Amino acid sequence: MKKTAVLIGFIFLTSVTNAKFADLHELLYSAKSRNKLLLLNVLSSETSNFPFDSITFDDRFIEASLYASNPSDLAIINEYRVESYPCIILLNSNGHLLLPVKKVDSHAEVKAYIEKALKMKHEPKPMAQFDLEYRNNKMNKTSLYEYIGKRTYSGLDNSEIIDKYTSLATPGDLLNRETLLLFIDENIFNIPGAFCNFLKQNHEEIREILRLSDERFHRLTEKSVEYNFQKICANRNEPALTYIIDIKANTFNAGDREILRNEYMTRYFHTTYQPVKLINHAKEYVSAVLQYKEEQEKELLEKNKLLFSPSFKNSALRTVCASKLRNAAQYVVETTSAKSALTDALSWSVKAEQFAVDDKYDIYETQAYILYKLGKRDEAITNMEKAYSLIPHDNVAQKTNIGFNLIKMKRGEKIY
Repeated sequence: MKKTAVLIGFIFLTSVTNAKFADLHELLYSAKSRNKLLLLNVLSSETSNFPFDSITFDDRFIEASLYASNPSDLAIINEYRVESYPCIILLNSNGHLLLPVKKVDSHAEVKAYIEKALKMKHEPKPMAQFDLEYRNNKMNKTSLYEYIGKRTYSGLDNSEIIDKYTSLATPGDLLNRETLLLFIDENIFNIPGAFCNFLKQNHEEIREILRLSDERFHRLTEKSVEYNFQKICANRNEPALTYIIDIKANTFNAGDREILRNEYMTRYFHTTYQPVKLINHAKEYVSAVLQYKEEQEKELLEKNKLLFSPSFKNSALRTVCASKLRNAAQYVVETTSAKSALTDALSWSVKAEQFAVDDKYDIYETQAYILYKLGKRDEAITNMEKAYSLIPHDNVAQKTNIGFNLIKMKRGEKIY
């Protein structure tokens, strides 16, 4: 990269951005539409200044300042876990960190940070050429790594490419701080197959390299479960699903773990349309939910006795269990027409109705679908009408959907 392309002049960092910090979403939108990076300088207060006169950078950044003394800025500062001031945050247009948050104490440190960022942006060859080489399987380990970096810069998903790189890389290549920071996003994990196995085998060492507490590591992984779920389903990547569930489950007690595992496996086999496996996991899911409810209510009863207080029902527990039973029944009715499975699903939905304190319209809807598939059309229509009558008036989308399916039932048309 030619210095003349980068060092186009000396500009005061805060001269452009001393105004109140703009909304982060607006800045990210602007960065995306203008193909720029978002550069945030973070100070302790609006009266603070960076400890240098000027920095050198070009117009590839949108700049703004954050102040810890400003409540509206503090939420963003906390989100990116700023621990000391002054510092710099560099984001791509999706709001993901491109480089670790950097505390800066001198002009030289800022200059080095900016130049490193600009090297990431600089492309010796167009992205289209990288895409073509990747599609034609003409990339070696080094070019794959560069390709991942450029795609990360653009906010693109890299799980498949990370998996390819992992199959070529040595443990030393992967157990590198910069590589891990590139592959493990600030907010999510990219969890493909080979890389998820690497994470599992080297969990402790990775934690140490990145200086992450167990709690922080689990929190990142927990966020990754939903983010990666559809991607994992699309690739039918059960090892990756099992891995992220295992790490997430470590933060739960034994009863919750069993529910969590079977809930995600049921959803997985529902999404990938594997009816037999779905039915088996749905049964285990329901069994775990019922056992958990029984244990929790027994524990609550004992506490009531010790406190000499009158027995009462835990409405929150009942509501959660009702929702999970209804979900299991819905997965079954959407996936299979097997009479025995539908009969089980109907009994789960009946229990859900008994447990639920309010908001039962989705339970009646699920019951209607099951009854309809079992050939009990009149009962199905009765339940569907009950569901329709209970939907809040402001829930237009749900009212429209149930109303549409109610008409189909009355016409005798297929729904699932």
